[in-house]
Amino acid sequence: MNQKYVAIFLAAIMLMSIAPFFFSGPLNNNGNENTVTDPSEAPGFETIPGTKIEHDLSSIHDGLEITPGGVSVVSYIDYSRIYNTPLQIMAPNITELYSIYNSMIIHRYSAFNNTGDFGFEAHTINPEVVNFEYMMTENPYNGYYMLSRGGELYNVVGTPMLFGSRDSLEKVIDVRSGTAESSGDFDRILPFVEPGAEYSMLVIADEIAEQYYLEYRNMADGNYSRTEVFVEPDQSILDSINVLEANSTERNLYYNTTTYEDENVTKVVITANTSNIYSLFMEQFR
Repeated sequence: MNQKYVAIFLAAIMLMSIAPFFFSGPLNNNGNENTVTDPSEAPGFETIPGTKIEHDLSSIHDGLEITPGGVSVVSYIDYSRIYNTPLQIMAPNITELYSIYNSMIIHRYSAFNNTGDFGFEAHTINPEVVNFEYMMTENPYNGYYMLSRGGELYNVVGTPMLFGSRDSLEKVIDVRSGTAESSGDFDRILPFVEPGAEYSMLVIADEIAEQYYLEYRNMADGNYSRTEVFVEPDQSILDSINVLEANSTERNLYYNTTTYEDENVTKVVITANTSNIYSLFMEQFR
């Protein structure tokens, strides 16, 4: 497996497991320790001074609107629509999601660059309460207060919550405030990406393709689909797609492959019913 395949695999793993990425150990007792068992009794966002993040987070497209340029992997997952479906295999357990804020993470967006010096996440939580330990920074950045979660990790409160290093969050705030441009890194592939998937990921790939997209979607008719889009795909990927498509019905998978020759883009949509969901997950072009 080459390095770019590894990067894609690790990005997928990050979506499935959330706590290890956030915290290498327990949170420090940094000032606010008033967590409560019942989140409905916890203080609301209004208890934090300053400007709050207000941005719709319903798709990977929405996440890119608050993402600075220079990212190489971005992902989005709608946990509220994954649990109690076969797509739940793509999610951590509910206890793990709840443990970050003592409130449920509903939507999660992640963005990172390939050098490791920038990365942040955005989370829609329900209920919208401040039910975790933190220490507030003394001075806001452009009106936004950062809440230290221990080590070098911070939250900025709002809908969604922002999470990451201080330097990364300042760059996100600059985009949200209009003083910096949002990411255009995936402009070439985005016209081939439809919002609405429960799970989606975009990668700057280099070897398998210049840009790559993966999604899983509940078709709401008893079927599930997996879509992959390749910009400037390597010929080995195209050859593999042709071979697998030729005998796909033997695995109860149904292919719809479209080639956009002018853009050198190949889009593959594979559909399976619930009983064949694992075949959908396991189908590999590489």
